[in-house]
Amino acid sequence: MLIIALVFFALVLGGTWYLYGRVVNAVTSPTPITVQLEEPNEAQFTAANQKLRQIEAAAAAKEAVTVEFTADDLNALIARHPDYTDLRGKVRVAIADSIATLELSVPLRKVPLPRVKHRWFTGSASFGLTYDESGFTFSPRSIIANNYSIADDFFQGLAPTFNNYFNQEWDRSDRSETPHGDLWPQVRSVIVRDDKVVVTTKGRAATGAAPAATATPTPADEPALEPEE
Repeated sequence: MLIIALVFFALVLGGTWYLYGRVVNAVTSPTPITVQLEEPNEAQFTAANQKLRQIEAAAAAKEAVTVEFTADDLNALIARHPDYTDLRGKVRVAIADSIATLELSVPLRKVPLPRVKHRWFTGSASFGLTYDESGFTFSPRSIIANNYSIADDFFQGLAPTFNNYFNQEWDRSDRSETPHGDLWPQVRSVIVRDDKVVVTTKGRAATGAAPAATATPTPADEPALEPEE
């Protein structure tokens, strides 16, 4: 979903300055490349997978937890987790200064534009990201495709349009086709902060007030003892 929206955004933005056919040839490729990932060792993958399982367990139990994923965690999951096989060789993640950067080589067959169905997007996209129950908010910083860079000056006015487009497509999408799509109803927020992606689950809503604590009698409340004769 995100990749399709980013590519759509790049093509439409570029099309405001060049003839459409020239833009397609400039920012897409007829063939893919393999995006290289450093193979994680067993300890790295285990640590990343434990974080993912923590999110899964919290969502299933409707418990509130906050889990932080580094770029190395996400790349380890892409490299080895069976649910992310489709991303392997196509995506690499970097995070710094609260900006995520995706190195990409992805097919464009689902992009709803002419002449791109059999082509590939090869390049990078950098953006800030927040998610809450109102939807996703992306703050695009740069898009580079085939060494063609779209100036970040143009992103300021078009970011709301991109966010609206992405959220509409997300609402219409089939979450069952998304890795761990069943977790999203239990996700309260996602934010790219510093060098991490921070995920917080919702937890169970309160069902009633806690029972009042039983008061402990103070010495003043206790009956005075009669002196012995």
